[in-house]
Order: sequence, then C-alpha cells, then structure tokens
Amino acid sequence: MATLPPNKSANVRSVLEYVPYFRDKIFAVHVERPLVDSGELVDALLDLDVLQEIGVRPVLIVEGADASALYEHTRVCEMRSALVEAPLKGGQLVRERVREILGRHQIPVVASGRSGSFDPESVHMAFSLGASKYIALLNDHKVPSLDGRPIAAILESEVAELAGNVTHRELLDQAAEACRAGIPRVHLLDGKMRGVLVEELFSEEGVGTMVHTDSYREIRPLKEEDIPELLSMIARSVVDSKLVNRNYEDIAARMDSYYVLTLNDSIVGCVAVYPYPEHHSAELGCLYIKHRHEGRGYGRALCEFAKRKAEEMGMEFIFALSQSAVHYFRDRMHYAEFSRDSLPPERLRTLELSGRKSGVFGLRLK
Repeated sequence: MATLPPNKSANVRSVLEYVPYFRDKIFAVHVERPLVDSGELVDALLDLDVLQEIGVRPVLIVEGADASALYEHTRVCEMRSALVEAPLKGGQLVRERVREILGRHQIPVVASGRSGSFDPESVHMAFSLGASKYIALLNDHKVPSLDGRPIAAILESEVAELAGNVTHRELLDQAAEACRAGIPRVHLLDGKMRGVLVEELFSEEGVGTMVHTDSYREIRPLKEEDIPELLSMIARSVVDSKLVNRNYEDIAARMDSYYVLTLNDSIVGCVAVYPYPEHHSAELGCLYIKHRHEGRGYGRALCEFAKRKAEEMGMEFIFALSQSAVHYFRDRMHYAEFSRDSLPPERLRTLELSGRKSGVFGLRLK
C-alpha cells in the first residue's frame, strides 16, 4: 500500500472500520488514458491490490480501445489480473468475460472503447455488475470545486441546483447521470495524487468529490446496538466534565430521545431531545461531535435537527444547559441566555441536585 501522507485521517484504525463494509463489493475504477504510464498510477494499482486482499472486487477500465498497456502495469505490480482483449463496446459477450474473470477472483482489465470517463458502456457495465462505486481517476487535477472550495460530497439531486463558480461542471453532471443510471456512489479523484484511493475510501471526508444517491450523511434515531459506540464516543467529554455522565441503562431508558449523525454509516456525532410536554419545552442535550470531525458544521446540523424535532412535538421553547459551550450556543447558534426559573420544575430540581453551574440557553419556537 502507498505510504500515507502525514496528518491525514486515513490510518490503521479508520481502515479497519471500513473493511467489513467494503468486503465483497465491486468497485469499477476508470482510468483516463494519460495516467496509464504515470508513476502515480503505480500507487493506485498497489492500493487496488490491497483492496482485493481485504475482499473488494475491483474492475479496471481504461479509456480508449486498448487495455494491454494497463494490463502490463498490473503484471509488474504482481496483481491477480486478467486482460479482456475486446473493448466494452463489443457488447454482452465482453461483459460476460468480465464476469467470468471476477468469478475467478481476478481483476478484469478492460478498455472502454470510447473516450471520456463516463462513456455509456463503462457506466452500463458497472451497473450490470452491481458495482457499489464507480471511481474515475482523472488527469490534470480535474476534481470539481465550488467558489474555490472542494466539493467533498453532494447528492445527485443537488448537482443541478449548484449555483456559483463551479469548476469541471460537465464531470459533475456526468457523475450525477451515472448515479441516476443506478450506481450508488461515484468518486471523482485526482489520479496524479499519490495515495488518493486510500485517502478517499478510508476516511469519511475523502480528498475528491463523491456524488451519491444514498444516505452518505444522515441523522437518524439511535438504535440499541449503537449505545456502546455512543458511550465510547462521548467518554472524553464526560471525563472533561463537559457532558453529564451516562451509562448504558440511562441511554436505553430514554433511547427514543437520542439521535446520531452518520457519515458513510459511521457514527460521528449525537444529540438528544428530551421533551417536557406539560411545560411545552424540550431540552437539547448530549450534543457531541467526534474530535476529528469538528469544525465542519455538523454540530449546527444537529442543533437545527433538534429544533425541528421540538417543533414537530409542538414545543414552544427549546433549551440547552451548558457551562463549557456558552460561546457556541450564544454566539454561534444565537440562543438567548435565560434564568434558571425558565426551566421545567423537575429539570430545575435535577440541575440543582447535580451541583453543576450550567447556564440556560434557549430559543422561543412560537
């Protein structure tokens, strides 16, 4: 595997988290022709070889009519590969040959027979194989950006609505079309970046652009099997006295009040919405984002989610208690500061019994 760049989130622990998720999945990897003889492609091939070792089933597609040069590179890298001599535009028989090679636990190497990274034959083959990812390795730094900032992930349905200075818009549109053709996730990657496959696939944020149709980022109710993960996630803030200590039974007893934010099915944050219906109030509690995901707007997303939940419950007031996040609630979320008398009486009693010096911050919802 290629050497990981320093100070990146791709590391041994994060890699291991993804292994069960990727096992037995088909990744269609499309290579632009100018990359075939580049030194950087060797890194990508070595990483694909390791992906195969952990159970991924890669398919290599090269732009143009001839895959023999790419196949020779895979042989030099000692990959378990096999050449498909006819290009994909040859039709069903060629696709069946690709299936046969995959069934032998080899990596098919095939030419598209067309130009471009999203030709119809390549996309159709990826769909017919049931590929979970279509990865376009691009030449000349063609990863899209919006107003000078990289686009890390975007829903297929949101691509057409993008406004502003969007670079490589045509590639984004083609990736969205591939999603509409039935491929769940399409990755646009800089093929000249060493270690790009590792950095993209084994970290939640990635280093390219992912266009997706499924729930890459989702806020969903907590499940009982999530409780150990939630407890381990918030442990640091409990130790630092920023969050109230909770055990398994505490959370299980009020599980309907907890929600988690997931990226790529991995839990990276949480929030709780505790209702006090007699007082038309709800408490926003247990707000936490994993350390390496801070500063990306996920806390705000969870706060806004909690506010919507409180409104759906018919509450008129949402409040948070904090002594360490005063700046966040007051200055970032624009919660007003209230006296403790504004709390539901039962919540005021538990707060006073705890001895915590938390301030009260809230929003009127009606």
